[in-house]
Amino acid sequence: MFGYVRPYVPDLRVREHELYRAVYCGLCQSMGKHTGCASSFTLSYDFVFLAAVRMVWEQVPYSACPRRCGAHPLKKRAILQDNTALEYCARAAALLTEAKIADDIQDTKGMALRPRMLHPAAKRMCKKAFPDGDSPQEAVWQALARLHELEQVRCPSLDDTADCFGALLSDVFSWGLTGAAQKIAAQVGFAAGRFVYVLDAADDREQDQKNGNYNPLNIAPIDPAALSVAVRLDLSKLEAAVNLMDFTGRSELQGIIENILYKGMPLEADRVFLGKPRGYNLADPAKDNMDGAFAAEPKKELGI
Repeated sequence: MFGYVRPYVPDLRVREHELYRAVYCGLCQSMGKHTGCASSFTLSYDFVFLAAVRMVWEQVPYSACPRRCGAHPLKKRAILQDNTALEYCARAAALLTEAKIADDIQDTKGMALRPRMLHPAAKRMCKKAFPDGDSPQEAVWQALARLHELEQVRCPSLDDTADCFGALLSDVFSWGLTGAAQKIAAQVGFAAGRFVYVLDAADDREQDQKNGNYNPLNIAPIDPAALSVAVRLDLSKLEAAVNLMDFTGRSELQGIIENILYKGMPLEADRVFLGKPRGYNLADPAKDNMDGAFAAEPKKELGI
């Protein structure tokens, strides 16, 4: 996940926006509590999506209360109180952070200084997150090992590599659940993982080509229209899985999840297909008049 699963804030209702911020701050507090204070610096918007869907599946009660924190010491903010879903997401965040850093080291053949410096701290965070070993860690590392095998042989198939990352997030989303919730969660995670991997590959294509890093889009270029269709298909599968979730008594969470799915993620896809940099606000009317739909004609200079 890491940057592509985020909401379109202007379309969130007031209560939804307040809950979204409370979940974000609650995750920050939960990470500090369960995986160490330093882990809070690895928090990203993507994990709010995971927390929101886990709170729906686990049917945990949630409430927010105004508190001060280290990041906002002068003014109290609504912070979601810790619960089992937040705790799991905090621990899963540590696991995914270590996996991301390990993957960066693998991609750069150990030459990048920053991930090598951060890796020991990430390993400590992950060990603290799951001290008894009861976690999706083994499944995550198996999926990552399979992805590394494909990278080693310079696999030209974007589909195969995206499936590996989809399997990784499928295990993270569904771990600890049972029955229908487990099956739906696995589908949500798989589709979200494929979406993230494909967009990341498109987003990093030029940089990876410059640095000599593996990227399937540099080995077997894909027509922009075909790539757009692939991303649309993954989003449609994600929508189908989310539609199977029971949102009874969880209307604010439903609003947040659907906003991310129908507005935020498509806007991120538009940004990538139009060749805009990370953090570019494509929905800002002063920059681009986009309504959240995919760009009809991805820019040719993407080379994909």
